Formats: sequence, structure tokens, C-alpha cells
Amino acid sequence: MKESRRKLEEILWITGLHHPARSLYAATLGRQSAKAQQKMQDFYRQVVQPGSLVFDIGANVGVVASTFASLGAKVVAVEPNSDCVRHLQLSYPERNINVVQAAVGAENGLVILNVADGRDVRSSVSDEWVATMSARDETYRDIWTRQIVVPMVTLDSLIKHFGMPHYIKIDVEGFEENVLCGLCLQPQLLSFEFTAAFLPSALRCLRMSIFRHSSTFNFAYNAGDWGYPEHFERERWLGKEEMEEALMGFAGSDKQGDIFVRAPH
Repeated sequence: MKESRRKLEEILWITGLHHPARSLYAATLGRQSAKAQQKMQDFYRQVVQPGSLVFDIGANVGVVASTFASLGAKVVAVEPNSDCVRHLQLSYPERNINVVQAAVGAENGLVILNVADGRDVRSSVSDEWVATMSARDETYRDIWTRQIVVPMVTLDSLIKHFGMPHYIKIDVEGFEENVLCGLCLQPQLLSFEFTAAFLPSALRCLRMSIFRHSSTFNFAYNAGDWGYPEHFERERWLGKEEMEEALMGFAGSDKQGDIFVRAPH
């Protein structure tokens, strides 16, 4: 998120105009976005239960976290970019969202975040992902404008503080494998982002020992310009080998989305 937009939001908040401005946007320019968000809400209703605890790892500006909260979930939204965190805090103060400003990884400490101010959703702590995407897709080149040092915590640390979530959503632009390395116990449901251009990392995530035998898998593509899931691609949940085969079939494509992992009952 550009600093200028964040500062404008601060001014609107101080003057009491932030909520009216958001309402006006939703009633005019935001209509298409509202329709897409309704589809996303319908999708997540399948996996998020009212009253359940949900971790949104890589919350960005809170679109998904807000959707979880609207479905009655208690949300822990974790995001390292301070401008995105402030937007989330200003935009959803009435929602049941606990915001943690940090990256998530294999250990507690500090890490460097590559910030893409113009496309904040592409900010990442993975230098490998940044290099790979820059080389393979010209729309990614030169979007990372600065680096900042941010705190990093593990999923186990978050669980120790907040409790075991029913669902963990991980969307951290190529750092998913590191996030999973900081988790000792599989939740009932977990999802992590995959990108065909960064396929080896997704395959390593899929094969991690944290996922117990007899876990089942499904996946959803990011839908069009909106970039969020609208439906599962398979009616039947898959075994690990079937999911691996499906994932390897994405090689050479521009597919991206989320892989869902359901723990055995």
C-alpha cells in the first residue's frame, strides 16, 4: 500500500470521514468488488465455521480476514507491512480481528521484507521468490521498492498465545515452506498458496511431514482479476499422490491459487 493512501486514510479517520468514504466507495466504484467478495464469502463458508478460530497468515489489507470475521470466525490476522496493518486496523475496527504485525517463518527473530509499495500484495521475505518471479514475469520486475526489517514469529508461537485454530490460511508470496517449518501440529484445515512459476516450493510444502497420513487435499484457482478463490476444483478430496500429480500438471502454465489440506478425522 502506498504511504500516501495510508496517510489519507489516517486523515479521514481523524476527521470521522473514513467510514462514510468507504460506504460511498462500496455504493459506487466498489460494486464489482462487492460482487466478487460475495463469491469469496460463499466459498469460505464451506471451510470457516461460526465461532471457530482462524489464522490469516499474510493478511495484506484484510480482505480475506474481514470475510472470515463476517462468517462469525475469530480471526488472528498476521501481516508484516505496517501500512497494510494500519489499513486493516482503520477499516475493520468493528470486526472480531486480532491484528499481529509480523512475518511468520521457521523461527522467532527478525527478517528482511521486500516491500512492493505499488502492489503491496506482492511484498515478500523470500529473496528466491522475488528473483524467480522477476525473471519469469515482466510484470513483477522492479516492483520491490525498498527493504525493511520486521519481526518474525512461528505458527507454534501464535498457537501458544491464541490457541489451536480450526483453519490456517497461508499466503506469503513464496515463503510458505518456511511458515510450515514452524508448525508442529496439523490443524483440522490448512491452505497454502501455490504458483506454477514457483512449483518446486509448492511440491515441497505438499510433502512435508506435518501433514499426517490419510490427510486429504483439494485446490482452488485464483479467480480472474479479483484474485481470490470461488470454488474447489475437485468435487472429491484427493490423496497426497493424486494432489502431487495434479500440481505437477500445472508446470509451464500461469496457474496460481491455494492448496487445501484437511486432517484425517
